[in-house]
Amino acid sequence: MYNVHARRLLFLACLLVVSVPLVSLPLDDLVQKALAQSSQMQDLELTKQNALLSQGISQAKAGVDVTLSSGTVSAAYNTTAGAYDLKTTGVGATFVFPDDGKTTIDVSLPIAVQTPGSAYALTPSVEVSHTITYGYTADNQENLLNQQTEVLALSTYDTSKLQFTSSIYTQISRILANEQSIKKTQKEIADLKRSVEQALQLKTLKQDSLAYQAQTQAIQAKQAALASYTDTKELLLAQFSTLTSFAWDGVQEIKEPDLNFSSEVNGNSSVRLKSLALDLAKEALRLKQAEFTNRNLVVGGGIGGSSANAGLIVGVPAKEMLQGSASATLSAKQFSVTAKVNATYDVTANDFSPSVSVGGTWKNNPTDASDRLTLQKAENEVMLAQLAYTSARDEYASNAAQLQSDIASWKLQYTLLKQTIAYDQNLLEQQKTLFAKGLATQQQVDDAAFTVDQDAYTLQTTLLEGLILENRIRTMQI
Repeated sequence: MYNVHARRLLFLACLLVVSVPLVSLPLDDLVQKALAQSSQMQDLELTKQNALLSQGISQAKAGVDVTLSSGTVSAAYNTTAGAYDLKTTGVGATFVFPDDGKTTIDVSLPIAVQTPGSAYALTPSVEVSHTITYGYTADNQENLLNQQTEVLALSTYDTSKLQFTSSIYTQISRILANEQSIKKTQKEIADLKRSVEQALQLKTLKQDSLAYQAQTQAIQAKQAALASYTDTKELLLAQFSTLTSFAWDGVQEIKEPDLNFSSEVNGNSSVRLKSLALDLAKEALRLKQAEFTNRNLVVGGGIGGSSANAGLIVGVPAKEMLQGSASATLSAKQFSVTAKVNATYDVTANDFSPSVSVGGTWKNNPTDASDRLTLQKAENEVMLAQLAYTSARDEYASNAAQLQSDIASWKLQYTLLKQTIAYDQNLLEQQKTLFAKGLATQQQVDDAAFTVDQDAYTLQTTLLEGLILENRIRTMQI
């Protein structure tokens, strides 16, 4: 025989221990703590930062490219002159400017000196070249790739963060549902035992009857279920600790979700990435087509001089010379034409010598078949990218419609739950009033209180489902 009052107190104490942890965090604080301690989120943060840094590096403006060459210095003893000849070769500088034509300036400063004495020879020169392209040159690939990198990095990070948060909500919901099942099963066992005890006391049930055996088996089945729920709880708590990097201490202040949602005309980041992939495919096709029509004109020119006094080279008198040149090369896929003008002015002899040369090449494109196939492949890539973009837009529209349906379903479920909770709370107050007047039993009050306690668990898990739905909305909006 059991003391009914003592058993009831013990049962309520067990419920209190299960439902009220010693320390519990507000849900938002719990999530922030998990995000801060998660190695997975730290890896995602580093990945995002590296992607954005790479993008920044690729967007850095190019400056003037300067190359300096010290060349070589040689010294040899000249027995005839009885002096050392010092010579430099390869001394100069190259400047490349970051313009579309990649303007290049080459400066050369070779010198020869004979010591002792005043013999010398200087041959400085400057050359300039610039490329002009006629046709399609607006290569936007780098800009498109940078956009693609940014969208991919940010959307991946934000989506993963929301998925991680949702996994926390799901794990908490499982723990709370498990606690709810434990409480419910404990009460069912207590109710079955009380029913058997009362039946035995009233002698409506005998211990040697089949009905008593059936009740005993029902209790044992509930006890087995309770043991399973308890084992499951240990597993759920271990999973929570692995996920968040800290132990479960309960949760409080689960807020109502914000489920405002409207689909975007241009879709989200997934659609944006497909759109960028389509733009990249089109750009690649335009650049490939331009190879057949573009013309490149390379213009350049230079000026140089030489000055040498007598004595550096035996038999060579002092001499000063000026040289100038100008050239232009027009090239396309199948031909190249070059024209060049040179002029030399002997200052010492007052003699001017100009010259003109013209040349060219032509070929019957030996890669014509290969080029056509490459062009066709680029056209196919555009078609595939277009199909992928259209598919992404359709998928977004379908997911948006399904999300709106799920939102409506959750709102209806939540409204009905709040009505149930209000009704059960009113019923509990009514039972307390009736008990005070002697019109209800303590068991009726306890049953009503237990129902309210179960409603609290259902409310928490329902709110968590709503927060998971909110994260789906935010994911759709990325």
